[in-house]
Amino acid sequence: EAFRYCRSMRLLILPHDIDLSNVGRDIICATGSSRIAEDAGVAYEWNGNRITEESTSRRVNEWLFRHMDEAPFHKVCCNSSITTKQINDYLTQNGNDIALSIDPYHGMTPMHMLTTNPNAPAETIAALLDVNVEVAFCADNEGNISLDYARDYNIGGLVGIINGLCNHRHAA
Repeated sequence: EAFRYCRSMRLLILPHDIDLSNVGRDIICATGSSRIAEDAGVAYEWNGNRITEESTSRRVNEWLFRHMDEAPFHKVCCNSSITTKQINDYLTQNGNDIALSIDPYHGMTPMHMLTTNPNAPAETIAALLDVNVEVAFCADNEGNISLDYARDYNIGGLVGIINGLCNHRHAA
């Protein structure tokens, strides 16, 4: 019930080492994430105001754990200990085009994910911006660009993006 009724919560990626049996019941009940899960065909089953079976909570928790597996770079960007080296290594291994990839649930780019991560260093965000400056202006399913998320979740990242955009403009 940690995030119950937090309707604005659209993104929750459970850590890779979490024990799903200890996550709890209905942690995303009545959130933006629960709507996304329902759209994906995974939902809590209710009997009145109670979940009918523990297995429905487990199914939703497993979906939370795995739903971003199709977008591994996005998951990397959500890591609370993300570094510039990790970003650069991923781009070297997978190519720079991955910077413009869109996740299937939120319509977000890896830059969106980085800027929603309050632990992402500004230089890490700048490293991804340097790959393709256009990524700063891609809108997600909610119409937000990376600057919107950086403003709300990562002020250092916002300053880094603005600085990177100014440098790009002056270099052009």
